[in-house]
Amino acid sequence: MTDEIEQIYDEAVAEEKLKSGTKYERLTAIVFKALDASNAVVHDVTLRGVGKEASHQIDVQLTYGAEQRRILIECKNYGPKKIGIGIVRDFNGALLHLQPVQGIVVGSSEFTSGARKYARDESIVLAQLRPFTDDDWSGRVRKLSVTAQAWVKDEPKLTFQNTGNLVQCPTCLPESTGRVSVHEASYYDRAGTVQGLLSSLLAGWNDEYGRLIVGEPGSTYSGSVAFPAPIWLVAGENLVEVDGFQWETIVLGETSTFIVDSGNRIAELVLRLVDLPVGASLPDFIASGLTPSGSLIFRDQLTQWAVVDSVIEART
Repeated sequence: MTDEIEQIYDEAVAEEKLKSGTKYERLTAIVFKALDASNAVVHDVTLRGVGKEASHQIDVQLTYGAEQRRILIECKNYGPKKIGIGIVRDFNGALLHLQPVQGIVVGSSEFTSGARKYARDESIVLAQLRPFTDDDWSGRVRKLSVTAQAWVKDEPKLTFQNTGNLVQCPTCLPESTGRVSVHEASYYDRAGTVQGLLSSLLAGWNDEYGRLIVGEPGSTYSGSVAFPAPIWLVAGENLVEVDGFQWETIVLGETSTFIVDSGNRIAELVLRLVDLPVGASLPDFIASGLTPSGSLIFRDQLTQWAVVDSVIEART
């Protein structure tokens, strides 16, 4: 497992001559930074409690929120060896000096029963961060196909009702009827003077049409609308007086398929909650990513971060 951690770090973060334990600590820091980029995450800090003389080396410090609350993380890359009570107990000694803080022990392997009992007694969260294996896909959705059908109204067909009155256009005017869009056409008075856009006259009806609830595809709907006062529209070389219109539409069915999958993303690590003691408190951004079932950490989540003077920063 040590070799796997080194390979993940070298390929996703930076190829550096560091101890495997240090690379594991930095990977842990990057993972917690990736959970919420707005928080400050620092690797390898030395802290001293208020009024205390002794100082303590902390693998990862995370600071979050307006109140600058702190989470301190101890990291152990133990391979197949279980993490014992001594590691948790020593870490708790530092936490007691550095209060108020929340402590998390993150390990690449399992914890002994003694370590878990002690952590529960002292409200220390236990978590596992280890290399991903193909078995970790079990119970997870790698690819999801969603098919949705939408019922939509077709563009309505309008048939204007003329009063029988018509006059010759006094000048050459653009067509108002036929295949002309109502969004571009104008309406006139008897003398051929533009009174406005036809679309503005139809705005009230158009709003009602938009709110019309329709049935299954193939259904047809129709109606008629009377204008408050007759208007004149251009039809060929004539102005035609109309006092309303009839409309008709048909319901169309549209089917769309969406594919949601991991694509070519490479899963590198698994972050899993081992124990969350009753007295422990985790912010939502950590609680959502630190679950008993585990969260997959992909390479692209790691490659966007760099360690700059111990601070986890976005790669430029």
